Amino acid sequence: MRKLFLTSVAVLALSSAAQAANTSTVLQLGFANGSSVNQQGTVNDSSTTTQLGIFNGASTMQGTTTPSLNNGSTVTQVGAVNSATTGQVGLFNNTSGITQQSIGNPPSNSAAVGQLSIIFGVNSSTVVQH
Repeated sequence: MRKLFLTSVAVLALSSAAQAANTSTVLQLGFANGSSVNQQGTVNDSSTTTQLGIFNGASTMQGTTTPSLNNGSTVTQVGAVNSATTGQVGLFNNTSGITQQSIGNPPSNSAAVGQLSIIFGVNSSTVVQH
């Protein structure tokens, strides 16, 4: 009976945690845009950042303090100077996409991605710069 009770508690804990996901959507239109997203969920973290301006800076950290199961991040920037940094630590899968469109000449785009999958998951990163 004791084992059955402990198993029930464990299943209840897993069910509660499965719903504890973080979702972030950021839209910035301005001369200078700065965004810092810090998601430390235990299950799934998802973030979308869009910046349209002259100076754009975005930082997205997911699971870097408390690893989550899966992380997904998308950053889109259109401006004269664009900078984006993404850090992801997940038990399984990490996906990052950064798209930067520089409206200046010469283009000024900077992107950095760091990904760690703890249990042999998949790390996927796409960076597109114009």
